[in-house]
Amino acid sequence: MSPISQSNLAWFGASVRGRLHTKQDRPNEDAWMGASGAFGTAITISDGVGSKPYARTGAKMACRAVKDALKPWASAENAPSATLLRLVHLFWGLRVLPNKEEDSAATCLFAVVVPSGKLTIAKLGDGIAAIRNADGSLEIVGDERQGFSNQTTGLGITKSTKDWAVITKPCLLPDTAVLLATDGIADDLLGDRIGDFIHTLVTEFGSMAPLQRRHALERELRNWATPNHLDDKTLAVLWCSKAEDGMR
Repeated sequence: MSPISQSNLAWFGASVRGRLHTKQDRPNEDAWMGASGAFGTAITISDGVGSKPYARTGAKMACRAVKDALKPWASAENAPSATLLRLVHLFWGLRVLPNKEEDSAATCLFAVVVPSGKLTIAKLGDGIAAIRNADGSLEIVGDERQGFSNQTTGLGITKSTKDWAVITKPCLLPDTAVLLATDGIADDLLGDRIGDFIHTLVTEFGSMAPLQRRHALERELRNWATPNHLDDKTLAVLWCSKAEDGMR
């Protein structure tokens, strides 16, 4: 299988403060990031654990730590995904200083396509990481959440890479898309509609100009259809188009 062109990869994302944090005059404790570089193309989202005093910082630093980790990992030929996860823990721990890691706990979900075309998707904690394949089939990374709604894991809670769920594929094929979403969105997605949700995001928002798309996405998330839904909401999408010019 020939490597895909990075120019055929596109990504976007958005994050809005939930009603509960608005009512409490607290900031959005989610974060997201999209990035392209010598390491490839990547998206990351994070949800700061709400009971922690530096949850917002923890989430923002989780996104930056993934980008930090991708640079050395992607430059090493055939480095295992466990090495990447260990680097994420290391860089995140450095970035949250001088705060304690346990006070900055945050989930971490990311997807990266390296220059060879290999796709890695990883998930630690709540939220959803899903692949919609070109034939419409869906793959979910990891198991559905078990137990009480406030039980999760994340950076600052676990130090083991065994708590991550990871999927790797040799290539992200054309018309395939990856969705990452925090639990403010994931909890409301119906299992048999997730593929349609991803397809709608790509077809309705993918072709928009970046600023127009950002405003449209944020408007959609603020007007989330589930009544009385309170959480912050964040999503990011990475897909492979057939066009020669990727969209940002």
